[in-house]
Amino acid sequence: MIKKILLILGFILAAVIIYSFGKQIYSSLEAGKRLDTEAEKLTFLQRRNEDLKKSLSEVGSLQFIEAQARDKLSLARPGEVVMVIPQSEIDKVLGAQKEVEKVVLPYWQGWLKLFVK
Repeated sequence: MIKKILLILGFILAAVIIYSFGKQIYSSLEAGKRLDTEAEKLTFLQRRNEDLKKSLSEVGSLQFIEAQARDKLSLARPGEVVMVIPQSEIDKVLGAQKEVEKVVLPYWQGWLKLFVK
């Protein structure tokens, strides 16, 4: 009888030990996954930081400032002439067409039109 009780207590103790080891292994694996995820985020943010530094150096350059002044403010160097062409004239030259208005029918008329032509 005492052997059976000791055997049952031994199994319970072994089960508790196995459970706690399993729990620790699982938490270690989850921590590893979190670490991998954070490492990927770090590399992404480092690449983004480098891109932003490059764009900052480009924006600070005189060529960029001059291009923005020419394009957005219609400024020119001394001796140059700025010509502003209206959009309507550009559309005439390029042959742009106006968008056709889309006729919206009620659902039942659309279905009727679909089946009865």
